[in-house]
Amino acid sequence: MKTTLEQVKIVEYHEGLAKGIAKMWNESRENWGGDSVITTEQDVKDKEANSTNLHLFLAMVEDEVAGYCGLSEYREDEGALYIPLLNVHPKYQGLKIGKQLVLKALEKTVELKWPRLDLFTWAGNTKAVPLYKKCGFFWEERDDTVHLMNFIPMVLQIDCLKPFFEKHDWYTTSQRLIEIKPDGLKDRDHTYYEYKWEAGNEFVRIQFERTGRGIRLIETKDFFVEMRLPDFKILEKKEHNVTYHVENRKENPVEISLRGVSTSLVKHEFHETALVGKSWIGESTVSVAMPSSQPSPWKKHPTVGVTVEVDGQSIPLALGVFPKQAGNLHLRSVKKYWKSHGKGMLYLDLESQLEEETTWTIKLPVNKVVKWETSEVMVKIEGKKRVSIPLPIQLLKNGFLSEEVNVSAERINGEATTFSTRLSLALPGFGAKFGGETEENWIGFNGPHYVEIEKRNHIVKVGSLNATQDPITFFTPKFGKPYSEEFSKKEASFVEFIELPEAFVMKTTLKSDTFSSMLLNTYFKIYGDGLVEIKHEVVNAGEKDRKHLSLIQPVFINFEGMAIPQRDGVLIGNESLVPFMEYINDKEMAERWIFTCSSMGDTIGLAWPEEALGRKDDWRMALEYEIDLIQSQEEKCLGPIQVGINTSNHWSKWRELVVGDERELKELPLYALGKTDGDIVSYVGKRENYSFRSMLTPYIHGKLTVKSDNETFTKEVDKAESVTDLNLELEHSSPGVKWLDGQFESKSHFGKVEVIQLVKGKRKVRVERNEDVWSVDNGVISFKASSAYYPGIYSLSIGGKESLDHQYPNPGPRAWWNPWGGGIRYSFQSVSSYSMLKENTAIESVTKLDQQGHQWAGICLTTEFKEHEKMKGIVLRQYALTLPEVPVLAVYAEVQQDSGRTYMKELLDLEAFFMTGKTLTSSFVKLPTLGMVHKYYAGVEEFVLRDTPFITVGSDDHQESVTFVHPSTRKRSEAYLNQDVLLVASTNEWSAATGETNVIEPTILFYGETQSAQAIKPLQNIRFT
Repeated sequence: MKTTLEQVKIVEYHEGLAKGIAKMWNESRENWGGDSVITTEQDVKDKEANSTNLHLFLAMVEDEVAGYCGLSEYREDEGALYIPLLNVHPKYQGLKIGKQLVLKALEKTVELKWPRLDLFTWAGNTKAVPLYKKCGFFWEERDDTVHLMNFIPMVLQIDCLKPFFEKHDWYTTSQRLIEIKPDGLKDRDHTYYEYKWEAGNEFVRIQFERTGRGIRLIETKDFFVEMRLPDFKILEKKEHNVTYHVENRKENPVEISLRGVSTSLVKHEFHETALVGKSWIGESTVSVAMPSSQPSPWKKHPTVGVTVEVDGQSIPLALGVFPKQAGNLHLRSVKKYWKSHGKGMLYLDLESQLEEETTWTIKLPVNKVVKWETSEVMVKIEGKKRVSIPLPIQLLKNGFLSEEVNVSAERINGEATTFSTRLSLALPGFGAKFGGETEENWIGFNGPHYVEIEKRNHIVKVGSLNATQDPITFFTPKFGKPYSEEFSKKEASFVEFIELPEAFVMKTTLKSDTFSSMLLNTYFKIYGDGLVEIKHEVVNAGEKDRKHLSLIQPVFINFEGMAIPQRDGVLIGNESLVPFMEYINDKEMAERWIFTCSSMGDTIGLAWPEEALGRKDDWRMALEYEIDLIQSQEEKCLGPIQVGINTSNHWSKWRELVVGDERELKELPLYALGKTDGDIVSYVGKRENYSFRSMLTPYIHGKLTVKSDNETFTKEVDKAESVTDLNLELEHSSPGVKWLDGQFESKSHFGKVEVIQLVKGKRKVRVERNEDVWSVDNGVISFKASSAYYPGIYSLSIGGKESLDHQYPNPGPRAWWNPWGGGIRYSFQSVSSYSMLKENTAIESVTKLDQQGHQWAGICLTTEFKEHEKMKGIVLRQYALTLPEVPVLAVYAEVQQDSGRTYMKELLDLEAFFMTGKTLTSSFVKLPTLGMVHKYYAGVEEFVLRDTPFITVGSDDHQESVTFVHPSTRKRSEAYLNQDVLLVASTNEWSAATGETNVIEPTILFYGETQSAQAIKPLQNIRFT
């Protein structure tokens, strides 16, 4: 059955409709750029429970939600309500549901006696713009946003117009021309928006001025009233004429009264009455004062107002103005970082607001921050022109320059205009702590790190001058519940700058009207290393206790290169895709921190205290506090929230700083193919459960193809199936190191993944001892150790081919080493090879279980240090383990500390000497690189190769190669080649109190090759118990 307009009903939201709203959003993604965000019923309930909406209107077609329209108080300006979000389900577009929802919002705005309704959209939204304009919205011409204003609520509340609109529908009688472009009638620098309605011989014409948001003209068949100013930008402290025109279109004379409206910035003392026969023209004078900051396009400007009474009925008229001085002066610098006592150039940008050519004289005051090369500037400027004047200076000290300057502008006839203005400029430098106030912001610095607070809305940016990425943004905090946007329209009532020995602090105070007697103090503590702590102090200044108060601090962070803690590891943004906040499952965040790293290497860390809840807040994140009770005159301190701007170079270091936990967590990719339990060890001949899964909230959709041995698996999935993983079963027919090649493709993307599996055979690992030689054979590889020779694994072979370089049975000098034993071994940097051989080493057969419960078998070399003075009491255990019929070797170490002293930042090296070919010169290493050379041969010349997560060692003599996977916890790794050796090494740092045992995470060697650093991540996650 075809849906008709009569079937559509507009209702208000309740939680019973949350499931229907979620369905509407999931089926409306084409309206919003085609994103893949999935909304659940609980998401809707959470969002609406924390919303600032006064009302939420829903269009219903039977039991289905077909449209959504929120109505809240406008957060950018006073005197308006706002539609934050409007949506119509694609299936129901064309039924004028959008129109019904907007008209309902307008009806409620009138009912609540608000004068205006605003909304934002985007310029390309050509379907909606005509609807908005037909419903009374005007598109404001601006470069920074697409802002629409609707003055119908004010029109319908004007007494003298009510008779017309009681008889005629404003929507159907509108005569407005609808064009998809910004609106406005230009009158010099003023812009007017005009409505016109006609019905028979009756009509109403009314004009609103853009910046003052007020009426400047009303015309009906009975009268005409208008006011006019000669200019939009008017000079301070001068008198300017305001003209009025009133026409009486009735037969009898009409009495009128005009009374000027004065404010703190506008002096308009005017009152006049007149009896108008046909027409009356009057005039008044007005003067303006300069506001503390220039009028913002986001807010209503100062207005020249007058109340006109026509035949006893009141009409408020107003025109917005832009108070100006004779000129605008701004001190600017193209240099972002300054060296104390260095010389440089500042620029004085001057814009004349006068009509004729003038000569300007600016006296630059003596101050403690800069020394001017010249203390007076004189320049000629044509009328309404701009000029930039270079000012050579010497920086006396890094700091905030803020000085009043006296300015004189002399006309050709000798008449001079004088005024004073403030020049403000931050001149940051290394180690400099200071703060100050500009026209638009408060800003504090500690070295390159800064906190910038926007005055008009208390939006805060935390960043660094040295960073290439955007700063992290803290949006206006809100008291609740329900949450109020009041602070987004308020300037802080108090700002304080505090210099401490260790940091620089900025304090702001916001006073709540919605939650009477409540104050919010916010402290921003900027440390020199890029750490910023944000504390909120909630103050109950009233006489009554307050229960159940909430505070929410919204924050926007770009998720490029993200690391987010999950229950079973850390989600890593390893794809080019930069997820939206809606793509992150906030319920899965297991710890109270987030970390991001840009492609340029800049990092941002965010952490919040235990008492705060980190959660989704629509398209951004928020940190939420709950206060059960705050007593009269009590102060509650919340926080700190911590931000690190290039404070830590890796997520693990940021976690260690803010959580205090040094444990390594497993890294989880955004998309993964593997066994469902994350295991990488399988059994030959057994069918294993695998899955392809996304760690993001959008459902996967497309075709998955997986190849393993001779088996190929293919499965397609659609969004409608609502899944984030695909399951499959695979059987490995033979043991060894196996690779699964996965491929996923959809209409929007294509990707490949390489997955390693260690498939265990049915043979047992043999461990044997022949005199001093211990040998381990798993049926594919074998390795050997001898305590009489050297404390390490001296031999590793596959199919009878030796891979390690050694000189068993007698260690001796080689290159830089003496004695040198080759092979694979752990050694302390503070213990020489010679000293190592003095200590007793014992070897024994061992079995160990990994974290998945798989048994690995091999040997353990235990060295007890009794001779070495520094290491006396230390026990070093070296483990070498393998799996049946798998060409893999895991080596790791334990350092047992019973020395009776404490060790700090000691270094333990793992060294592996290879000769994979018949000669050293036929042996090579390959490593991942962004450069040209990726293969280096040994035995020729000296190379030191940088740290990489893995390295492959091979030979021209045969195809077998060994991939050497370093632990992710290493301090560093390298490869060293010269005429005598091919060495692959890593260094691990350890600290321990007496009685503690440190475990050095495993290094994994396997025969085979990979090109992907991501593919070896599961090997780095292997742990033994």
